[in-house]
Amino acid sequence: MQELVNLGLEASSKIDKKLFKKQFTENFSLSIADKKILTNDIESITLEYLLNKNTINIAPYTDAQQDYSEIAFIKVEILNPNKLRQITSIVQNIPYPLIIFLTYETKFCINISLKRINKADSSKLVVQESHFSEWIEMQNHTKIEDAFLESLKAKNHPYTDLLAFFTSYLDKLIAFNASKHSGSLNRHANTKEILQSIQSIEAKITEAKIKIKKETSFSAKVNMNIELKKLSDELEKLKGNL
Repeated sequence: MQELVNLGLEASSKIDKKLFKKQFTENFSLSIADKKILTNDIESITLEYLLNKNTINIAPYTDAQQDYSEIAFIKVEILNPNKLRQITSIVQNIPYPLIIFLTYETKFCINISLKRINKADSSKLVVQESHFSEWIEMQNHTKIEDAFLESLKAKNHPYTDLLAFFTSYLDKLIAFNASKHSGSLNRHANTKEILQSIQSIEAKITEAKIKIKKETSFSAKVNMNIELKKLSDELEKLKGNL
């Protein structure tokens, strides 16, 4: 299978094995809605790389809350980008920390989710937080996109242990998302929190604009536009902090 990104991983970790939809329905507790998405909105799922003590010279990391004894790189060809989060949630049932490359037509994005051990069932991992990159065209990359994709090569991540290796990918994804506002791949200690605040305010702005369009009272519209301006100013200030 042609790789979207040259990850520079060792050949010993290459799997390139198609995962069948039947495996998901038989091994995981999927809802009726999930099964419908699995059938209608996913073209294919491929296990591209599996990193563990047998395939790469990086020590595993486990403690009472985290199990990073293996990391899987997954490629998912999707048919409906509007179902991106639901699709990712289904794939994240795979019981490893995953780095997922999702493709749609001529573009792709990356999902990285931090997981912890399920207290009710120590053999399972549950998602703590999930992050998606911006969509990237497969051809004609910008300079920032080229730099980001280069940063994903294994040599640019710490080989301390698999947790450090995995979280380094997340750090670079967050830096890439911030570059949309900052223009560089530099990442600060609070970049993730600022991005989350930006997303929250952008959602509030969208909601406010919808309410303003529906409002019939002139005075109410004036007050709502004042609040919208405050949100917009706060948004610009946050962007300036990246």
